[in-house]
Amino acid sequence: MKTGSSWLRSAGIVAAGIIVAVLVISPAAHSRQKKKQVATPTDTMTPTATPTPEVHVWNFDQDKAGAVASGWKALEGDWQVIADPSAPSKPNTFGLPPGRLLKSLTNALEYYPMAIQTDPTEYSDFTLEAQFKSAGGRFDCSGGLIFRYVDDKNFYLLSAGCPSDYFALSRMTNGELVSLKQSVVPTDKDTWYRLKVTVQGGHFMCYDDDKMIFDSDDSKIAKGKIGLWARDDSQAQFDDMKITILGSGDSGASAAPAASPSP
Repeated sequence: MKTGSSWLRSAGIVAAGIIVAVLVISPAAHSRQKKKQVATPTDTMTPTATPTPEVHVWNFDQDKAGAVASGWKALEGDWQVIADPSAPSKPNTFGLPPGRLLKSLTNALEYYPMAIQTDPTEYSDFTLEAQFKSAGGRFDCSGGLIFRYVDDKNFYLLSAGCPSDYFALSRMTNGELVSLKQSVVPTDKDTWYRLKVTVQGGHFMCYDDDKMIFDSDDSKIAKGKIGLWARDDSQAQFDDMKITILGSGDSGASAAPAASPSP
């Protein structure tokens, strides 16, 4: 009987020892290291940079009245800076004073005063705009924007005028003015209008006071300089001329950089 009790006692001691050993060797649940979660990298979308359009403005306000504006050349006509209290940006405009009656008659009323930028930059794709008015003219009161100018016999022209109330896109080819598209738009003397043309490749969108009048296609001239135009004895005046270059490289501008804006 004693032998059986001893055996049971010994077995109990061994079992207790095994339990204690397990408790000592096995780490507590809170001390067990958790498996680290590895974050899965997420693809980040890189935004495409939008190029900032290159803009140049000429307001003629720092130029001397009675002289040709800085950076401009009068090809035909007595272009000069004119002080005008009605100018969209005071005090000056750039245009033509009264006169040229005899010159208009001797040219059979096909006389075209023109002024162009002296900078050699040639523009291809762009938006060109300016404020325009005519203070009068016995034979005509038209004015317009020259673009893609190659020489005085080859360029494009967006023009408006009275007394015929026209708004037209034309191309001068070898000295002959060819109409590409024309609409009737009321145009009065001593009233400011905004002429604007957006040129992309061979497509032209033409605006009067920010209202698109028409668009047209032509691809005869790919690039050239910019300028201002009038007809016969029109006392055309311009202010706040601005070019916004679209794109870059061959599609925007070539040769020298664009002229600095008038202060």
